[in-house]
Amino acid sequence: MNKEGRRSLLLSHYMAMVAMGLKTSLWVTAVLLTSGLIHLVLLVILGTSWDGPVSLRKPALFGISGGLTTWSIAWLMTQLKPRKYDSVLSNLLAVGLLVEVALITVQCWRGVPSHFNHSTNLDAIFEFTMLGLILAATVAIVYLTFRTRQLQAIEPSMALAIQGGMWLLALSCGLGFLTTALGELNMALGRRYELWGRAGVLKFPHGVALHAIQFLPLVAWIALRLKVKNPYQLVQAFLSAQLFFLLYACWQTSQGRARFDWDAIGGILLGITVVIGSFATAALTKGWLVVTFAKSK
Repeated sequence: MNKEGRRSLLLSHYMAMVAMGLKTSLWVTAVLLTSGLIHLVLLVILGTSWDGPVSLRKPALFGISGGLTTWSIAWLMTQLKPRKYDSVLSNLLAVGLLVEVALITVQCWRGVPSHFNHSTNLDAIFEFTMLGLILAATVAIVYLTFRTRQLQAIEPSMALAIQGGMWLLALSCGLGFLTTALGELNMALGRRYELWGRAGVLKFPHGVALHAIQFLPLVAWIALRLKVKNPYQLVQAFLSAQLFFLLYACWQTSQGRARFDWDAIGGILLGITVVIGSFATAALTKGWLVVTFAKSK
């Protein structure tokens, strides 16, 4: 697909969202992405630390991640069989994510942690508000995940990408709450809230599954544009690779190991991930080369 075709497709998606009454979701997407990118630029310019509970990394990553999620949910609404209050649900979900990221950003600029922080009444109110918003968002995401069984007439590979991406997003939300519970347990026991055991990173599994709803539909879209042979099997392969990587992340964390300090089982899971991902990437690259070569003739 040429540049004009891509621009036309993006415009059609945008107009479909506007027609469904999702302007609020689109505005929230723009605000969150802009905020995230500004904080990322500030992080680079100021040369401050990437690590730590008060790093500019938090508003940067949460802004970008929240913006992508908000846009993805709005786009998902155009692929589902419509129901009466879809636009209301999407817009409320977007506003909830906006408030959560705003609270994280405020805490960062106050110079205090946004999570696992109950040191003052204000900090506790902020954290419990964020937990409430995420709980509401999780309920909405699980509801929409079940509704992906009722998609509009779309290509099977895109349907698989949407369904797989939403199930992984819902699972990521559940893992997020588990991370919070284990972090609070750690704090009660006088341990570092972000680690499990010696060096297991509690947020690792949560992060691995979080953005499959962007990655898998993007793979399906590229495969369809390149007219790759068997696009369904290609999406299936990338989905399998993500599942094995999630198993690897869960194993590493549960064993108290750092992300890439693997044992035999972790090495096997990571190896399977790499093999499947490499074959799938090779197939996608081959499709791109075929199209590029054909255009050059």
